[in-house]
Amino acid sequence: MFLIAKISYRYLFGKKSSQAIHWISGISIIGISVGTAALILVLSVFNGFEGLLSGLFSKYNPDIKIISKLGKTFPEDPEIIKKLHQIPGVLLVSRTLEEVAMFQYGVAQEFGILKGVDSNYVIVCAANSAVLEGAFVPEKEGVPLANIGIGIRNKLGVNLENFEEAVNVFVPNHEEAISIANFPKKYPLQAQSVYTFHQEADYSNIITGLSAVRFILNKPSQLSSIEIKIDPKASFKSIVLEIEKTVGSKYVIKDRYKQDEAFLKIMKLEKWLFYALFCLTLLLVSFTVVGALWMIVLEKRMDISVLKSMGMTDLKAKQIFIQLGLLICWFGLLFGYVLAGLFYFLQKQYEIIGVPEDFMVDSYPIEMHFIDFLLVGITVMIIGLLASFLPAKKVNEILPIFREE
Repeated sequence: MFLIAKISYRYLFGKKSSQAIHWISGISIIGISVGTAALILVLSVFNGFEGLLSGLFSKYNPDIKIISKLGKTFPEDPEIIKKLHQIPGVLLVSRTLEEVAMFQYGVAQEFGILKGVDSNYVIVCAANSAVLEGAFVPEKEGVPLANIGIGIRNKLGVNLENFEEAVNVFVPNHEEAISIANFPKKYPLQAQSVYTFHQEADYSNIITGLSAVRFILNKPSQLSSIEIKIDPKASFKSIVLEIEKTVGSKYVIKDRYKQDEAFLKIMKLEKWLFYALFCLTLLLVSFTVVGALWMIVLEKRMDISVLKSMGMTDLKAKQIFIQLGLLICWFGLLFGYVLAGLFYFLQKQYEIIGVPEDFMVDSYPIEMHFIDFLLVGITVMIIGLLASFLPAKKVNEILPIFREE
C-alpha cells in the first residue's frame, strides 16, 4: 500500500513528457479548490442568515408557548395558570387571545390580527426593546391602547401624535356569512406605540389589553395561548416536562424553534438545494480530473507494463490511479479550505461584500460550522473517487512487456 501511494505521488508531481499534463493537473486542483470553497461559503452564508433571522424572530418570542390541540382558542383554567407559576424555573406567565379583524384609521383600511395580552406580556416577550415610537402599554387605568406593528402602521398611516383619530377595530360575526356588512362590532383604540418584532407580526398585529379583546369578541374566559418566560439558568428540558404534566395532553408546547419551525424548515430546504446545485457544478469540474488521469495513464503505459511484468496485479495498478485522483482532490480540498477561511476572515474583519442600505445588517452574515467542512470533504472525495474509476479501468488494457514481445 505504501508503494502504491509513493508511485501515485510521483506520478502527480514528477517530471512528465508533456507540459500539458502538468497544466491539466494544476487546473484540476484549482477547480476542485474553487468548488470546495464555493460549497463551504454557500453553506456558511446560509448558516449566517439562518442564525440572524431565527435570532430576530425568536428574540421577541416567548421561551415557551402553549396552544390548544383541539381548536383556535381554549377556556382559561385558573388552576393551571397557578400551577405554571409554581413550577421551579418559571419566571412569568402571560395570557393572550387573538382574532382576525379589520382596522380602520381615517379612510385607510387593512385586515390583520388583533392580539390581547395581559400585563406580563411586556416582560415575557421583551416588548419594550422592540418599540420604535411611544411606549408599549397594552392598557392604562383600564383603558385599552393600540400598540401597532410598523408594517400595518405604514399601511394605515397612523400618527401617534394625533389624539383625535383612533384606530377602529371591526370584528366579524362568525355566526353569519363573512362580508363587509358583518362587521357590526366597532371598537376605537388610541394609538400608543409602534414596534417591530419580525415581518409577519409587524405587518399584521395590533396588540392591546386582554380584557378589551375578550369584550370585543364576547369571549370572557377564552385564550389563544399561554406564553412563558423561564430562568435562563434553569434546565429547559425539566421545565418542559413539568409543564407537560401540568397542562396535560390537550395542549401543544412549543419552544422558540418550534414557534418559527416552518420558516426554519424553508431556510434549510433552500440551503440544501443550493448545496445540491454546487455539487453538480463540482461534478462538472471533476471532468478535468478525468482528463488529467487519462493523459497520465497514456503517458505511463510503459511503466505499468513493467510493473505488471514484475508481478503487479491489475487491481493494484488501478489503485495507483485511483489514489492519484484522490490525491488531486485532497490537495484541491486543502486549498479550498484555506481559500474559504481567507474569505471568511476578510468578510468578518473588513465586510468586503455589503448589502443594500435598508437591510438590517451592514454585510452578509456568515458562520462556519465544523460539520460543513466534514460534509464538503466527504462530498469532494466521493466525487474524486468516481472520477478516478473510468481512467483506472484503462489500466486493464495494458499488457505486461513479456506478453507484448
